[in-house]
Amino acid sequence: MTTPTLDAVRDRACARRTSLLSATILASFVLQPAQAARFGVVVNPVADPLLAGLAIPDNAPTAGMWSGVRDWPMNAIHLGLLPSGKVVSFGTAGGNPGVQDGRTFDIWDPYRGLARESHLTLRGPGGVNSFCATDAFQADGSLLISGGIFEAGNDKGSAILNITANTVTAAGARLANDRYYSTMLTLPNGQQIIMGGSYPYLGGYADPQGSIDRGWMTGMTPEVYDGGAWRSLFGATSREAFGPDFGRFWYPRAWVAPNGRIFGISSERMWTLDPAGNGAVTTMPFREAQRNAGTAADAPNVGPSSTAVMYEPGKILQVGGNSYDNGNGFLASSRASLIDINGAAPVATDAAPMSTGRAWANATILPNGIVAVTGGSKWNDRGGGDVVLASEFWDPKTGRWSVGASGAVYRGYHSTAILMQNGALLIAGGGAPGPVDNQNAEFFYPPYLFTTVAGRAALAPRPQIISLSTNRLQHGQAMQFELASPNGVAQVVLIGLSQVTHSFNTTQRRYPASFTQTNGTVTLQTPPNTAIAPPGYYQLVAIDEKGVPSPGVIVALGAVAAPPQSAAPIVGTPATAGGTGTAGGGTTAGGGGTGTGTGTGGTGANPGTDTGGGTGGLGTGGGGPLKAANSGLCLAIPAGDASDGAPITQQPCSGKAEQTWKIQAVNGGSAFVNAATGKCLDASLSTPLVNGSRVHQWGCHGGTNQAWTPRAQGGGNAYVSVAANLCLDVFGATTQAGAGTVVWACNGGGNQTFTSPTTATGGTTGGGTTGGGTPTTGTQTSGGALRVANSGLCLAVPAGDVSDGAVVSQQPCSGKAEQSWRPRAVNGGSALVNAATGKCLDASLATPLANGSRVYQWGCHGGANQTWATRAQGNGSAYLSVAANLCLDVLGATTQVGATTGLWACTGAGNQTFATTAVTQ
Repeated sequence: MTTPTLDAVRDRACARRTSLLSATILASFVLQPAQAARFGVVVNPVADPLLAGLAIPDNAPTAGMWSGVRDWPMNAIHLGLLPSGKVVSFGTAGGNPGVQDGRTFDIWDPYRGLARESHLTLRGPGGVNSFCATDAFQADGSLLISGGIFEAGNDKGSAILNITANTVTAAGARLANDRYYSTMLTLPNGQQIIMGGSYPYLGGYADPQGSIDRGWMTGMTPEVYDGGAWRSLFGATSREAFGPDFGRFWYPRAWVAPNGRIFGISSERMWTLDPAGNGAVTTMPFREAQRNAGTAADAPNVGPSSTAVMYEPGKILQVGGNSYDNGNGFLASSRASLIDINGAAPVATDAAPMSTGRAWANATILPNGIVAVTGGSKWNDRGGGDVVLASEFWDPKTGRWSVGASGAVYRGYHSTAILMQNGALLIAGGGAPGPVDNQNAEFFYPPYLFTTVAGRAALAPRPQIISLSTNRLQHGQAMQFELASPNGVAQVVLIGLSQVTHSFNTTQRRYPASFTQTNGTVTLQTPPNTAIAPPGYYQLVAIDEKGVPSPGVIVALGAVAAPPQSAAPIVGTPATAGGTGTAGGGTTAGGGGTGTGTGTGGTGANPGTDTGGGTGGLGTGGGGPLKAANSGLCLAIPAGDASDGAPITQQPCSGKAEQTWKIQAVNGGSAFVNAATGKCLDASLSTPLVNGSRVHQWGCHGGTNQAWTPRAQGGGNAYVSVAANLCLDVFGATTQAGAGTVVWACNGGGNQTFTSPTTATGGTTGGGTTGGGTPTTGTQTSGGALRVANSGLCLAVPAGDVSDGAVVSQQPCSGKAEQSWRPRAVNGGSALVNAATGKCLDASLATPLANGSRVYQWGCHGGANQTWATRAQGNGSAYLSVAANLCLDVLGATTQVGATTGLWACTGAGNQTFATTAVTQ
C-alpha cells in the first residue's frame, strides 16, 4: 500500500473535520498542550461532566435547557466563582437549609461533577458569622467576606477565603460599623469599599427616623479597607444613599463607574460616591418609590427585590422589584430601566418590560452581552401560583425580551445565579426564610451552547483557547492567546467572576475587547484603565462568528496574583494517546498520531484534528485483568458485590467479569471500570490520601482519585494515582490470595507492577469516530533524540549513570538509549523520560527557578519542574518549563561537546531549539 503524503493526511483530516462538526463536539479543535502550545501559559483542557450526556430538547437552540434539580450540600444564599475555578457557597448550615448560618463554607470543584468528592466543607473562623455578608477579591486572590450577623458577640468581623479555596481565616481588622445587608466593591486602586447595611435584623422602612435614633442604621457611612485597616468616609455619610427610607440600606446596587467613582441605585434614588479623601456623595432621583400597583407594567422597578447588571462599560439594566424587604411588598414589577453613566451625569431611560413581573430574580450577563433573568415571584416572595419558572433574555442590540426554558423549582428570596466557565449558569438556593428551603441547585444551559443538525438539537462546536502569553493581564497593554475555532472569532470579552447574594451580583461586569487575529493567534487590547475594569479576576472568552462562546479561561487583571490554575472545560475527554512515544495521539480523540508513539492510543469522545505530536497515557476501550507481578493473582471485587466501597483484593485469576477492568479516559489519566459492576477503581477519600489509603470500588465520577497514569516497569506497569502521586499497591507485598489494595509510595516492586488490560491501538491521524471509536494502527517507536539546532548535538545522560542529579549535556548523536527521550503526559504538558534510565528531565529545585537553573535527570514524580510545554520555532521546538515559564537551554549557546543544560529566558535562539529525531529500537 502506498503511504499517504503528509498533505494527503492533512486533506483527509480536514475532510473528517468538515463531516464531523456535529453537535456532539465541544472541543474538536483542542490540541494537546505539549503538541500545540504557542505560548507559555498552557490551558489544560479538562473533561466537563456537566455537559456530558445531556438529553437535549429540540428547542434548546432558541430557549436553552435546564438540568433538572441536583443535590447541593446547603442552601446557597451566597454563591461565587473563584480564581481556582472552584465555586464557594455559604449562608446556611449544611443539612439544615432553613437555618441562617454563615459559619460553614462549601467549596465545589466543577471538574469533578456532582459526586460526594466534588465538595469540600470548610469551617469558618471563630467570632465571624457571614450570614447576609458581602464579599470582594483582594490583591492576593483571596476573597474578603465582611459583615453579617453576631457570633460570640461580634458582628464586625471579616472572614478570608484563600486563593486556593482550602482555608478560611479571620481578618485582623474589624469594621467600625455593623454591616448586615451591605455591598462591597474593589476600587480602582485595589482597595475595598463597603457601603450600606444595618444592625442585624433591626431597622428599616417602617420607622425610618426611629431606626436612626435607636442607632440601628449604622451603615450610612462607607468604609474603605486597605489590606490592614478600615477607614470611615465620614464625608460620604448619606441617608439618601444608604438610609432606612424605602430600604435604601439593603444591598445597594453599586458599580465602579468609568470615571473611577462609585455609582449606585438605592431603591428610588441614584447616587455617586467619590472615595477620595474623606469621601463625598451626590444623590438624585431614579424612579418613584415602591407602591401598590394594579399591573406589573405599572409597578416601580425599585427596591431590594429588584435586580441589576452592568452589561457593558457604563451601561446598566435594572429590572423587577417593588418590595421593601422579603416580608413586605407589592405586586412585582415587569419594568426595566437603562442607566448610562458614561457622561457627566447618569441618564435613566425606560426599556421594554419583561413578559411578567419578578421580585427576587437574578440577572446574569452572558458572554455575548445578552442578560439572562431567572427566578422570582410575581408578588414579593410568595410561592404557589405566583412563582416564575421561565427564564427570560434581554438583548441589548434589539432592546427586546424573549422567554426561554423553565426551571423546576421556585428560586426567590436568597436564590443565587452565576456564570460558569463552561458557559452554563449555576442556579441555587432560595428560602431561609420563604416558601421553600432549597438545598439543591440547577444548571441552565443558554441557547448559545446548542445548534440544530438534521432537524435535531445538539451541542454546538465551540472555540477553545489553547494557550496564553500571560494569565496576568495589565491595563492598557496587548496580550496574545492561541485559539482553535471551527468558525473564526467575532468577539473577545472579559467577564468578572461572579459573587452574588440577595439578587445582586457585585463582581460581574462585561468588557468587550478590541482584537486582531492572525491565523490561530489573537492579539487583544486589555481595558485601558482600572475604572473601566477594576483589578481582579475575569473569564477570558472568545465568541465565534456563529455566536458560540469558548469555555472561559480565568485570568488576573491588574495588580493581583495570578490565578492558581489555567484550565478550561471541554465535552468528552482530552487526548490520552500513546504512553511513551514522541508522537502518538490525536488532538481530542484518544488515538495515536502519525508514527512514533510506543504507547497505544485509544478511542476518544471527539475526533482528532491534527497529525502527530501526542504524548498520552492509556488507550480507551478493551478490557482484561490487572495481574500483580509478584503473586500472579488478579485484582477483583467480591462476586455479586456492586456496593460503593467494596474491597479490591488479589484473587486466583479466573477470567470472570469481576476481574475484568475496562479503561476509560478521564481528567489527567484513565479510569479502570469493573466489567461486572460498572464501578471504578477508587482511592478512598475518607481521609487525606497517604501511604496505606484504601483502594476500593466506587461509582465512577471522573475525579482525580479515580484517575491513574501508567509507568512502565518490570514487564508491566505501575499505576500512579493522579490525586496523590502514589502507586496502586497490593498491601504488604504479600502473595497471599485475598490481600487488599492501597496506594503507597512508588517503589518499583512486584506488588506495584501489573499487566495491563487490553487497549485500542494508536491511530494515523488522531482518529476515532464521533462519540468514540477505535483508531487504526500507526508507526510506533520507543522515543527520540533531542537534537540541538545550533550544534547538531544530542541531549544525553552519561552512559550507565542512573543517579538522581546526573547531568544532561549535548553529545555527538549516537542513537543510543541514553540519548532517547520519551514524552509522557502529565498535568499541564509532558514529562521527558530517558529511555536508558527511566528518569525525567528535571529543572533543579535546589534554588528558586531562574536563568541558569540546572537541568538534569531525576526520578519521575509528575511535578511542574518536570513538565514541559512545546512551542514551534525554527526547524524544531522550544521546551518551556511549566514551573517557571523559562526555556530549556544549552548554557552559553556554545556548540562544544559536553555543554550542559539549564533554564533561561526564552530567546528563540538555536541553543533553545530542538528537533526530535526518532530512534527505532
